[in-house]
Amino acid sequence: MTGTAAAGRWSCSRVDYGSAGAPADLVRPAPLEAVFTRLERLRSGAGASLASWAGRLAAKHAVIEALGYDRAPGPLSEVEILPATPPGCRRGQACPHGHPPAVRFGGKLAERAAGAGIARIQVSVSHTSHVALAVALVTRTPNGG
Repeated sequence: MTGTAAAGRWSCSRVDYGSAGAPADLVRPAPLEAVFTRLERLRSGAGASLASWAGRLAAKHAVIEALGYDRAPGPLSEVEILPATPPGCRRGQACPHGHPPAVRFGGKLAERAAGAGIARIQVSVSHTSHVALAVALVTRTPNGG
């Protein structure tokens, strides 16, 4: 589901992970490396539940759709969803606290995003015991696409 608002374009995405037994089940037939960056795999692999993997995947899909794509123009690993590190946090990405997610782009998607006049992307992720849901809001600069 996508839409537009005065602030920009938004999208939400859901991932049902109730029947998945492992993170690879969420992305088959793609390998985990094509969907999650190295840092995402380290973060989610460090004792995180399947809900964390599914939430991150839902966030990636929501961001892609909020950017106006029906599907990812490249590998999903070009969208990185990791906790934002607030200025007062000394642990950085290793911090175990629930900081809000931040979005970073890599590869060709980074070039496309830079040229699209994106001012900010906000993501919210939540989950139940079987479903992860993410909402993304893309705000563009006044002269942006």
